[in-house]
Amino acid sequence: MSGFNRMKLSILFLGASAAFAHAGFAQTTGAEVKKEQMGPPAGEVKPQQPTAALAEEFEIPKITPGPEMTIAEALRAADKRNLTLEAARAEIEKTEAKLSQAWALVLPAAQSKLQLMHRDHEDSVNFGGTDLVIMPQQDLKGIVEAGMPLINAQSWLTISAAKKGVELARMSVEQGRQQLLLGVAQAYYMALMAESLIGLYETQVNSSEHHRQVAAARFEAGTGLRIDVIRAETDLYEARQKLLSAHLSFDNARDAIGVLTGSSGLPMPVEAPPMNSPSGDEAELAKRALAQRPDLKSKNLNMELMRKQLDASWMQFVPTLDAAWQFQYQFTKPSELGSTDRSRWTLLFTLSVPIYNHFRYGDLDEKRAALRQAMIQQKDAEENASMSVRKTRRDYLTALSSVAIAERQAILAKEALTLVEASYNAGTGSSLDITDGRRTASSAEVNWAAKRLEAQVALLSLLNAIGEDVSTFAK
Repeated sequence: MSGFNRMKLSILFLGASAAFAHAGFAQTTGAEVKKEQMGPPAGEVKPQQPTAALAEEFEIPKITPGPEMTIAEALRAADKRNLTLEAARAEIEKTEAKLSQAWALVLPAAQSKLQLMHRDHEDSVNFGGTDLVIMPQQDLKGIVEAGMPLINAQSWLTISAAKKGVELARMSVEQGRQQLLLGVAQAYYMALMAESLIGLYETQVNSSEHHRQVAAARFEAGTGLRIDVIRAETDLYEARQKLLSAHLSFDNARDAIGVLTGSSGLPMPVEAPPMNSPSGDEAELAKRALAQRPDLKSKNLNMELMRKQLDASWMQFVPTLDAAWQFQYQFTKPSELGSTDRSRWTLLFTLSVPIYNHFRYGDLDEKRAALRQAMIQQKDAEENASMSVRKTRRDYLTALSSVAIAERQAILAKEALTLVEASYNAGTGSSLDITDGRRTASSAEVNWAAKRLEAQVALLSLLNAIGEDVSTFAK
């Protein structure tokens, strides 16, 4: 459905916002800076002052306020208020209306009508010297008609097929609902990661400012170099830019949650409870997927629908029996040559035996091809579902391993940065070591956060692949 495609585009936009975890923020050291000579250059009388812009107070931006929303509340809100899902549910009403139309094929139908006939003159005949009216100039009569099919196998099977159509529509909506809720959950975890990066970059801004102050003090005292101050100021500018970008990314993620949940403003995500990973090996998980995935259930229902339609097409070759009843009342004066009874009723039975209609054979071939196509699509969907379970499970196991490695790298990078900062403050280290250590530590921290997000998203994908209801993930 086009509405769910639009929802997917929103999630892709969130993914692009989260890409800063690998691209915008995880920068490398770049070209090596040559070793500078210690001490101020010869002939310099007075040390230069740090850049004036950095001397100004930098106010740490505040997080945009918004109502708190748990992941369970977000999933419930999306289930109730998402416009795309609401529009999809209208398809169920349309198929139920078609089922009601199908019932009209076997239920009685009745109508009444009033018929007035005016002729240019009446018809009469002279009989024994008396003019008798055969056909009056005006004729007004009331008619009530009712009819129903007594035996119509094609209509019976058409109703059965319409019922399957309603079930298929409901399952298709459920499939779209699960994709929507999966997108909400992914957006929620992306927002949490963006929020954690804000705290990380706030720490980096404060650390960079301290480093700049130390470098400026040493330069003014004549024990440091101007290049140390420049590097410290560059690091500070970079940390500030990352912090501002993190705030914008966080607001973008919250905005997407608001749209998906039909909420106003920017919902504030709170820490989500951990999700339990599914138990069982690949074969067991694949078996669960075949039994409970909505898309596979839709394929099965579609195949049953095609089979019902083929059976209904065969019934075109079966005789039908219809019954009709009519009541008539004459309001104007009846003909003088006929009966004086103004009312009468008629009962009619019609047996129709099909002999030849070439359309039936073409329709039968079409229904056979549709059934064969549905069976192939079902088999293909089952194979793809099994492969999806195997792949998402491997991706999740890989993500868990990556989280452990990234955590260790972040710990080591932070420890290395602490050592080079202590060395620099003691006067035995260089600002280049500080710059390299800071960027390495920042990259490692961001990479760790990104790997945690990847693990959460991988687990969501695995649970969705085996057909678990996304609305129960946060329970």
